Amino acid sequence: MSEQHRAVAKYTWHGPSSAAPECLVYWVEGELMPDGARRQEPWRSFGDRTAHSVQVMVTPGEVDIWRDAAVAYIAETEAAADELWQAMARWAPRRRLTRARRARRRRSAEEAYAARMAAAAAAYRPVLEQIEARTAIVREEERVARERAAAREKADRAVRYAVFQEWSKRRAAAVQAADLRLLAWEFDADVLRVMVHDIASHTQSPLTARELAKVLVVLHGRRCGRVAWEPAARRRVEETAGAGTFPTWWRDLLCATVNARARHAAEQEIVATAERVGGALLAAGNPGMETYSAGSSESVTGWPVVLDWPEDLLPPTVTPPPLPWANPADRWRLRSYNGRPSVRRTLTLTVGGWPPDSVRFAELGTEIVYHSFTRQRWRTVTPALFARVLLDDEMTHRGPGYPKEFTLRIAEHADPRQFVPFVTALAGTVTTALLDVACRNDTPL
Repeated sequence: MSEQHRAVAKYTWHGPSSAAPECLVYWVEGELMPDGARRQEPWRSFGDRTAHSVQVMVTPGEVDIWRDAAVAYIAETEAAADELWQAMARWAPRRRLTRARRARRRRSAEEAYAARMAAAAAAYRPVLEQIEARTAIVREEERVARERAAAREKADRAVRYAVFQEWSKRRAAAVQAADLRLLAWEFDADVLRVMVHDIASHTQSPLTARELAKVLVVLHGRRCGRVAWEPAARRRVEETAGAGTFPTWWRDLLCATVNARARHAAEQEIVATAERVGGALLAAGNPGMETYSAGSSESVTGWPVVLDWPEDLLPPTVTPPPLPWANPADRWRLRSYNGRPSVRRTLTLTVGGWPPDSVRFAELGTEIVYHSFTRQRWRTVTPALFARVLLDDEMTHRGPGYPKEFTLRIAEHADPRQFVPFVTALAGTVTTALLDVACRNDTPL
């Protein structure tokens, strides 16, 4: 007869007397009690049952044997329990028995119950031992499989952690090389020449590579985009960053500088437009200003700012570093750079507060008052803080182990061809909405 996988459940329960040990039976899940049995599903009557199933290989003949033995055992335990309950019912308090006689009769009935339960357990024991031997093999195989899986995961985690440590060292070395103050530069026609600073021949103060990248980005707008590094300067960088890493190191540093400059310019654009629109509205006598309530005593006066994010707004693609956890991709927090920005339905431009006549952004938020009790409140921020939060490119990862929190800047790892248009579009959407506020209220700028 062919074997098949069947789930065998272990059920234990306590009888009406502590004189006998707990009852134990194994039942093949999916099997029904035979016709004429007292109960179709015996485990429904076990108030204190505990069940745990395990998949074993079993033949149909063994299933029949195990089921019949379980049925006989259950029937005998129920009959013994009924006999004990009937005996105890005959000694109801209304019968005038002394405490000693009632104790003797109870002890005698419990001994008879214990003897009957022991006989039932002895009759069921061969089948019980067969099932437990079968399940012990399965549990041992499962234990070995779990230990092997844990060992593989531990080894994989060690490999991932070693890769992460190596990546962290390279990143730290690249940052250190970018901050070494040992460079000088000369502007020759349309070429920026970079050399090691020599106090005897250079009157200017030494620069870091990071400062030099900023100079090059500024000069690029003046049609100077070429840079020539002297071999000595390249060697000094590679002494810290690592041999052969100069081309990649310099490219990444330039990309990070371009992205950071674009993000800063976008922030400044939002701040300047908000202050210009707010000042014009204030000078015109606050036309169209309305009061918005939070459903309580709190309210704010201002003008609604409707942000219409572009449908084709795609955030820059960033390849995360090799973190030492199994599946770290779903734990990154990317803020506004994770798909389309959030809809800000209650964003309001306000004028007033402290210092006097200052421009603010107000937005309705939820505040936790006590445990699970919340209330809505207006939160006001300066345009600078609003722009900084909107364009914040911090990339945070919360993992289950060390490091618990890992933070990067998207600008340091994104392609400027993706990053710059994205932050420009974010800032452009906000400035367009602010200019629309002035236009709706016929306020010249």
